[in-house]
Order: sequence, then structure tokens, then C-alpha cells
Amino acid sequence: MARPSPLEIYALLDKSNCKDCGRDTCMAFATDLLERNVIVQDCTHLMQDPKQAKKRDKLIKIVTPPQKPITIGIGERKCIVGGEEVLNRHQLTFYNETQIFMQIADDDPNLEEISKYLTDLKIERMGEVLRVSGIALRCVSGDAEQFKLAAKKLTEVSDLPVMLACLNPDILVAAAEVIKDKKPLLYAVTKDSWEQIGKFAVENNLPVAAVSSDLDELASLSATLQKLGVIGIVLDAMTVFGPGNVALTYDNIMQLRIAAIDKGDVNAGWPIMGVPAAYWSQVKTDDKELWEHQYQEIIMGAIMQSIDTNLIIMHTGKRKEDVWALLVMMTLRQSIFSDPRIYPAVDAGVYEIGEPTDKSPIFVTSNYRLTKIPVEIDIKGANLDAWLLVVDSEGIGIESAVAGGQFSAGAIAEAVKEFKAFEKVNHRILIIPGMAARLSGALEDEADAFVVVGPRDSSGIGKYIKEQWKPEEFMKQYEELKE
Repeated sequence: MARPSPLEIYALLDKSNCKDCGRDTCMAFATDLLERNVIVQDCTHLMQDPKQAKKRDKLIKIVTPPQKPITIGIGERKCIVGGEEVLNRHQLTFYNETQIFMQIADDDPNLEEISKYLTDLKIERMGEVLRVSGIALRCVSGDAEQFKLAAKKLTEVSDLPVMLACLNPDILVAAAEVIKDKKPLLYAVTKDSWEQIGKFAVENNLPVAAVSSDLDELASLSATLQKLGVIGIVLDAMTVFGPGNVALTYDNIMQLRIAAIDKGDVNAGWPIMGVPAAYWSQVKTDDKELWEHQYQEIIMGAIMQSIDTNLIIMHTGKRKEDVWALLVMMTLRQSIFSDPRIYPAVDAGVYEIGEPTDKSPIFVTSNYRLTKIPVEIDIKGANLDAWLLVVDSEGIGIESAVAGGQFSAGAIAEAVKEFKAFEKVNHRILIIPGMAARLSGALEDEADAFVVVGPRDSSGIGKYIKEQWKPEEFMKQYEELKE
């Protein structure tokens, strides 16, 4: 299905420019709807006027992506799974990142402690907070009362979205009844349990996960559940390990994605999940070191994220000593799911690092977020008190911005003047990145400054200041040049 244009969306609105949606015009609403900054339900005229029903239904249909999104959980931590429009990120963007759920057994004596740890875990990287998406509670005990009790305990200590995982439909439904108000994902619907779980899901407005290693059977399950009235479906073609099986798992996921996004198959048009945690039940774990097995699970998780698998279930990482695994997975996710259409920029200006004085150095960098933040981190890591002059380079990194002219002597000089950088110090020295060395001569004239070239990489700032920062000597040279 072709992506609609803002004009096609605008044609279905009432064009009243009422501003009830928070936008100044209906055209602005149409543009934001296309970019998913608003939803159709935000247009009160469409939602409340019976005469607008046909237009509303048509609008919902044309803005719904070929891979439908579903929501798991409630409140601030609820997560949206799926909802993608393209096979490859560079074609447009991926809208909803891979949701990482950590599995916990219902008979784990540390269930509450682990759940709280995963809920509170935050990893700050490049100006973003990385967190776990949810918890998959596995029925290992085989006991309905134990599974119900574990589900209740879990939701009491955590507000993370929950996936209830049990192949016994009676036990699964019993536990879901206890926490149905938390909107858990029910795993799993099979060819034998679709009716029982499906009816419960419809009655309680819950999403389900359909499972089969046979893609035709999986499509049939999807079609049946849709006819039944299930609101949200996640497709699991099963994750298998061993020689040749990684490729099989990859192929199945890609076949589902192609069928949905390129071919418009409504039965495949749902979020897709994978279970790297299945590694631990499919291989011998006494033939290698523990970390070697953990590494295999992480590799599968990385493969799945790289092809935009919408939800993955992990085992390694739920304990504090294995936080490295989560750092790997969430760092990769952060990179893959950044928007290629937007340069990640920070505000230009003068930033205080530590407690700078009028004698502290002034470092210059671009406003590309992945440049500014590492520079700031490295200055702090060197225990320096300094000023950081961030120049508007249109969100482009140093090397590219120097080549393209966005990070130029004129732009730096303008930033020096605009943000009154030299009013904060008793010198006129600027330290520019090594990658911008060729700007030094012109910058001295443009900014009336003494320019020194720092290291090419900010990791060398500490050593540079220790060995080469000589403000008195630099200022003496500056005075001599002025004369």
C-alpha cells in the first residue's frame, strides 16, 4: 500500500482549523498524523460527529501501516510493538524500536527482586535513557496457583508490561484473569488452543501471540483470530538454534515482514517476535563456558534487532552481574532505531563542564549530539573544569561539517560573539578539534582569538591539557601577533 500524502489526509478532515487537537491548522494535523505525532482520535470533530464517520473510517484505514501496531501494558511504561512501513530503515525510518522483554520463571525465588531490578534499571548513553521494555513470565512450575501467584507478585512490584507465557491454555487463562487489567500479552495461541485463548482475549480486550513453525499454519491462526475479533496479534515463527537453524529463523522472520510490508498480506500484517532465550532449552549447556553460551543468545538477539524483529525475549541480562548483555542489546537498538531523516542535534551555546573559572580553557565542538556528548564526557573524565562552546553545525559531525562548510571559521566566530564566550574568561584562546585544524588561521582573524588545535579524538583531551595547555604562553603569542 502506497504511503498517503498530507493532502490525501487533509481531504478527509473538516478543514475547520479549530485547533482542538493542539495544531494551528488541519494541514498541520494532517502532517503530524502522517509522522505519527498525533492519532486520528485526537481530531474531536471526526470522532464526535456522526456525519464524519465514513471519512474517519477511511482515514484510519489509510494511515494504518501495513504492519499493524499493538500495545502491551498500561500507563507510562506501556510499549507499542510493530507498526512499521518499510523493510529497511534507510527507506524511511523505523517508528517503534524492538521491545526487549526479559524472561523470569514463575518459580524463581528471586522473582520480586529481579522484577524490581529490571524495572528500575536505567543506562544513560548519548543523552538517552536506555531501559528494558517488559517482563515475560514463564510457567515453569506447571502449577496454575503458582503461576497466578507469580503474576500477581510481578505486577505488584513492577509497572513493566507483562507477557504471560504458558502452553497450557487453562493455566494461561487463569493467570491472565488475575492481571487482565494490566493488559498482558498472552503467549501462546496454537492450533489446539486458539479458541479458548482467543475468546478470553476478545472478552478482555487483550493481545495474543500466535505460534507455529509452519508459516502457512501461522497465517491461518492469524486469520482465525482476526475473524474471532482479537484486537492484537503477535506472530512467532519460533526461534531455533543449531547448524543451519539461525538462517532458518532469519528467513522465517523476513518472509513474514516481506509478506506484510511489501505484499500487503493482512494475515502477516502484525508484529513479529523472536525468542533468543530459547537457546537455553535447545542446546547442551555443559560443553562450554557460561559466557560462550550467553554470547550465542546475544548474537541471535542482535540478528533479530538488525532486521527489525518487533519483540524479543531474552534470558541473559536479568541479573546484575550480566548487565553487559543488556548494554550490548540496548546500545545496538539505540543505533538501529535512530531516525535517519533527522540529524540528532543539541542546542548551540556555552556549556559549563565542572566548575570553570575565568582561567579555564574553552573547547569548541559541533552541535551533533554524538559529538557533543562524548566530548563532554571525556572532559569530565579528565577531571577538568572547562567551557564547551557548541557551534550550530546543523547537527552534523566535525569532519563532515568542516567539509560541507557548516562548521567554519565564520560560524565559530559568530558563536563566540553570540554566546559571549570570551566574557567568561580572562584570555582569548580557543581549542578546536584536530579534525578542524585547517580552520585555525581564518578563525584567528574572524574571532580575534589565539587558536590552538586539540586532539583529533576527544579521548585525548586529558593528555592534551596536561602536556600542551599553556595559557600564559599562548596569550603572550597572541599579544605579539596583535602588535
